[in-house]
Amino acid sequence: MRIAYAGLRRKEEFKALAEKLGFTPLLFPVQATEKVPVPEYRDQVRALAQGVDLFLATTGVGVRDLLEAGKALGLDLEGPLAKAFRLARGAKAARALKEAGLPPHAVGDGTSKSLLPLLPQGRGVAALQLYGKPLPLLENALAERGYRVLPLMPYRHLPDPEGILRLEEAVLGGEVDALAFVAAIQVEFLFEGAKDPKALREALNTRVKALAVGRVTADALREWGVKPFYVDETERLGSLLQGFKRALQKEVA
Repeated sequence: MRIAYAGLRRKEEFKALAEKLGFTPLLFPVQATEKVPVPEYRDQVRALAQGVDLFLATTGVGVRDLLEAGKALGLDLEGPLAKAFRLARGAKAARALKEAGLPPHAVGDGTSKSLLPLLPQGRGVAALQLYGKPLPLLENALAERGYRVLPLMPYRHLPDPEGILRLEEAVLGGEVDALAFVAAIQVEFLFEGAKDPKALREALNTRVKALAVGRVTADALREWGVKPFYVDETERLGSLLQGFKRALQKEVA
């Protein structure tokens, strides 16, 4: 079973886990991710260090990058964040907060929409950690509840045209049996950059099994007309591969 990986981060971990489970891993990252230079959002990090009333963590890597930015500027962010009401969008963001000694007060299901009923009413400042793009749904909801929004973007995503082309050719050329996505933006980049998205959709609904880490990634596939073969709700790479193997065995049985 040749299983391709569209992610950029944790490529070697994916490769090792896949091989351990008897798969043949193929690495085709469709995205490039770059850290935003700290000077570009220095003022926002300083504002965070002054204290906020609400902190929304949307990704684990974003939380870690923010704390690193604070250290680079010689600022204490843990103290102010400990006093804030903390929300995590999903399991990965929750884990990063816990590792920093800042356990969230509530956790969503991995979607921005799931945070809406968790948002408290109140005035003051709400810090929103972005993950490579604006989040108007959350920004508008916070403003409606009386908060002044402090957006923080520690990293940004860019499509990798060469990687997108290579992956599309591999899928359409019959070189791939399964394709794993670990973020919704990978699905979006692939279909938006593909030469023949219709053929790609057909392949992922027939010959190639689409795998998704988390509900958000699965929803992105569905929006492009692809029914995921397997979705891992725990948002873990190892769990995705193990669950996929069980699903294959069940299919054969």
